[in-house]
Amino acid sequence: MIPKRIVFAGSSSIHGRGDTAAGGFVHRFRLWHESRSPRHFVYELGIFGESTASLLSRVGAEASIRRPHLIALYPGFNDIRRDGGVARACAASPAEFGAAMTSLIAEQKAIAPVLVMTGFPFDETRTCPYQGTQSFYLRKDAGIFTDVLRSVCEAHDVPVLDYYALWSSTEPGDLLAEDGLHANPAGHQLLFEQLRDFIEAVYG
Repeated sequence: MIPKRIVFAGSSSIHGRGDTAAGGFVHRFRLWHESRSPRHFVYELGIFGESTASLLSRVGAEASIRRPHLIALYPGFNDIRRDGGVARACAASPAEFGAAMTSLIAEQKAIAPVLVMTGFPFDETRTCPYQGTQSFYLRKDAGIFTDVLRSVCEAHDVPVLDYYALWSSTEPGDLLAEDGLHANPAGHQLLFEQLRDFIEAVYG
């Protein structure tokens, strides 16, 4: 049975960054999901620039009071940010990211079943540096951290909506916003459709 109350927690893509038409893929999912029953609710708990460690510090309290039937986690790629140049270290190491995700999943599974969504490929030519800042996002880091995320989810028997794999079969340029990091309206529409289909396949 498709969960009635679903919490989505994560970074700016959960908030809808880049979707100037309909508020993001989670909001699009909310419109679809809540239209199916007055007992269906979707909660969008996205914060721009949030790391996985920061997500871990807040989402337990925010999710539990909403009494969800499913918690969907989207860590995104803020942990791979290199501040000051491509030679600098990522904001978190792969080991630190894996440990934070392990703790986050364990904490959330005590509240409700958990679904994890990977980030999607971005355009490195526009994220090195990112929007005139000294922050750099590299595709090689995204691949490493996504592999860590897959391994953690497999170890804890958590379903994974693998946007990174789904979008890697083609260059996603037409699906990305001007910043090259977030999805544009067409991209958010595709994210929504893939989310809807995944939810129906796994929980329907």
